[in-house]
Amino acid sequence: MSNIRSGQERWFTIGVLMVGLSVGAAYGQTPAGQKPSGLVLSDALTPQTTSDKVVLKVGEQSVTQGDMDALIRTLNPQVQQSLATQGRRPLGEEYATMLVLSQQALSDHLDASPVFRRMLAMQRLQLLAQAAYQKLAEQNALTPGETNSYFAAHASDFDQVMIRRIVIRKKQEGEKEGLGLTAEEAKVRAAAIRKALLSGEDIKKVTEQFQVKDIVIISAEPTAVRRGTMPQDIEKGIFALKDGQISQDFDYPQSTAFFQVTGHRPAELKDVSAQIENTLRQNKVKSALDELKKSAQIWMDENYFGAAVAPTLHGAVKTAVPPSPATTK
Repeated sequence: MSNIRSGQERWFTIGVLMVGLSVGAAYGQTPAGQKPSGLVLSDALTPQTTSDKVVLKVGEQSVTQGDMDALIRTLNPQVQQSLATQGRRPLGEEYATMLVLSQQALSDHLDASPVFRRMLAMQRLQLLAQAAYQKLAEQNALTPGETNSYFAAHASDFDQVMIRRIVIRKKQEGEKEGLGLTAEEAKVRAAAIRKALLSGEDIKKVTEQFQVKDIVIISAEPTAVRRGTMPQDIEKGIFALKDGQISQDFDYPQSTAFFQVTGHRPAELKDVSAQIENTLRQNKVKSALDELKKSAQIWMDENYFGAAVAPTLHGAVKTAVPPSPATTK
C-alpha cells in the first residue's frame, strides 16, 4: 500500500478521497447521531451507479461497486494507474478507514460543532463555485477558426531562435580564492571567444580552446528559445539578431553571459495550437467571470480589506485613514 501513498500520508489525509465525501455531504447531509443509510457519493458524481453489488461493509454501512467505480473515476490518472497495476485493496482499506472515522465522528456528534459546520459550508461553496466555473467554460467554448485567427495575428509571438550560450563565472569582488575569473579576466575571455565565433571557427575547436569546467561554459549544441521564456533585456536583444550574430555581454555580479544566434525557427500552428486554445479559453472564461462579478455588485469594507499597514520606526502600527463612504460603496 505504501506505493500508492504520497510520502507517509494516506490519500484521504491529503484530500483525494475527501473530495468524494464533501460532494456527498453537500448533497445529502446526515443529522447528528443518525446512522447513514448509504452513500450518496455515486448520486453526486455519476448519473447512475454501474452496479448495486455490495463490495464493502463497515458496520451497517454498505458500499456498492457503483459507489467505488464512481470514486475511482475522480482520482487522478497516476492513482488510477496504480490501482490498475496493484489492485483495488489499498483503496478499499483507505476507504474503510475513512468510513470508520466518519462513523465515530457522527457518534461523537462532531458534525454538530460550529467549526465542522463552517468547514462543511466552505466546501459546499467551493464545489458550487467549481460547478459554476465549469459551466462558464462550457458556455464559452472556442468556435471553429478562433485558434487560426489568433495565430495569424500573433504568429511572431511564437517564433523561436536557436541560440548558443556562453557563460563565464566570476569571483566576487575582492575575493582571492574561489571558483571563477576576475571581472577583468572574464571580460578578456569573453572577447576572445566572441572573436573566435565571429571568425567562423569550428565550435568544437572553440570549446576545446576556451571552455573551463564549471567556470567557462560554452554550449556546443544550440537550443531553441521561444519568446517570453527569458528575461526581457536578453530576449529583446536576441530576437533582434540575425543568424550568426552575437549579443552584447550581459554582466551580472556572479557571471558574464552572451549568446550567439544560430538560426530562426518560425512557429507552426500544429506546435502551438494547444497553447493558443488554452490562452483563448482562459481569456473567454475570465471575461465571462468579470461580467458575472460586475452584475453581482460586489462591495467590500475597505477598512477591513484595505492594504496592509506598515509599522512605524518605533514598532507601532500606523493607523490608516478610513476612506469616505462614497469610495466603499
